[in-house]
Amino acid sequence: MRIDNLYKITRNDVENAVATLKDAFHDDPVWSAVFRDDPNTDKALSGVFTMSVLHGMKFGKAYATSERLEGVAVWVPGEKSSMGLLRLISSGAVSYGRHIGGPSVKNLSALSKQLEPDRKRLMSDKSYTYLTIIGVGSDNQGKGYGSVLLNKIKEDCDETQRYLYLETESEESVRFYERHGFHTEQKIIVKHIDVPMWQMIRPPAAR
Repeated sequence: MRIDNLYKITRNDVENAVATLKDAFHDDPVWSAVFRDDPNTDKALSGVFTMSVLHGMKFGKAYATSERLEGVAVWVPGEKSSMGLLRLISSGAVSYGRHIGGPSVKNLSALSKQLEPDRKRLMSDKSYTYLTIIGVGSDNQGKGYGSVLLNKIKEDCDETQRYLYLETESEESVRFYERHGFHTEQKIIVKHIDVPMWQMIRPPAAR
């Protein structure tokens, strides 16, 4: 897999990578709804993003734009996209679940129970990569860092002829991904938290 010019996130970088993601998603509608009743939203967000980064480091890829971590992306093979208990244990991520309050656990469970079956159904006949998360810190947004990350992931998917799948939660993000060759496969309303999400797919470029 080619990751030219990107910085591979190490264990020493995880805390700062999580800080970048928290900053990037500080006003995200889905995460705001998921953690709206959490007694410690900051700690809960840290827990969720740490789990995502560690899972990606173990079973896929976790990279940043540079050592300064202006932007962070995590992606995994579709067959390893589910963060089940055994994978969380294996990646060292399971303990971070304790940072998440009871109401948020319930919301996260509802989210997962809706998104994972949809993802499996929509991608059942395709070899694909799942873009778990991609975010750029607020001070660095609008400078092309998101495109730098996404272009490298796209290149790798083109080389391996894998589809690229993601979920996003704003119309602005939908337009960004459309410029990168994605199309919306399905728009849903997430049950229990009542917010929209777009499930998007990019096919690999023809060789």
